[in-house]
Amino acid sequence: MKVVIFDIEGTLTETNAVDSDCFIRSVGEILGVRDFETDWSQYQFVTDSGVAQEISQRYCDRPMSGALTKAFHEHLVTELRGQPKSMFQAIPGAIDFLNSLVESRNYAVALTSGAHEASARYKLETAGFEIAGLPLASSSDAVVQEHIMLQALDRAARIHQASFSEIYYFGDASWDIEASRNLGWKLIGIGPKIETDLQFDDYTDPLAIQSCL
Repeated sequence: MKVVIFDIEGTLTETNAVDSDCFIRSVGEILGVRDFETDWSQYQFVTDSGVAQEISQRYCDRPMSGALTKAFHEHLVTELRGQPKSMFQAIPGAIDFLNSLVESRNYAVALTSGAHEASARYKLETAGFEIAGLPLASSSDAVVQEHIMLQALDRAARIHQASFSEIYYFGDASWDIEASRNLGWKLIGIGPKIETDLQFDDYTDPLAIQSCL
């Protein structure tokens, strides 16, 4: 059995813009920082927890306490829920492609997100994905992307009670390239912001994508 692990934001859901807007507002309201670097690739750990912690340290000269971290993520979820549902769309073809793998006996499927779990689930469900029973790891579990990805792999292995012959990761950004390389996973890029050997605009040619698995 092979395992296919999907990043969520920008890979399954077209939510990068609304994510950034809500994150920026939450940093301003909770951390009190309103002028900061918004090129996320400039941060060491490109997860909600990692970026928020680095902003707090860099601009406020303080680590984030547990209470502050909790308040930040609660505010971020509230911001997301306050946005029009039209802001949360699936990448074309993503729902059908994901479902086809879930229904196949040849693949195990897992999900990862650099957001906290409540944020990630809200975006998926609002975009129309059925994710009940799918293993999901997020920055609720770890700050470092590779650790989140490994947590998703471990959860998939436990559910299927299997080790996997091959590991595929779907991502949409430069940090997905680095993380996949660090773990030795095979990467399939989705969208215009990533340059990989295997790359697709979306999931509207599922046979072509599946031929790479």
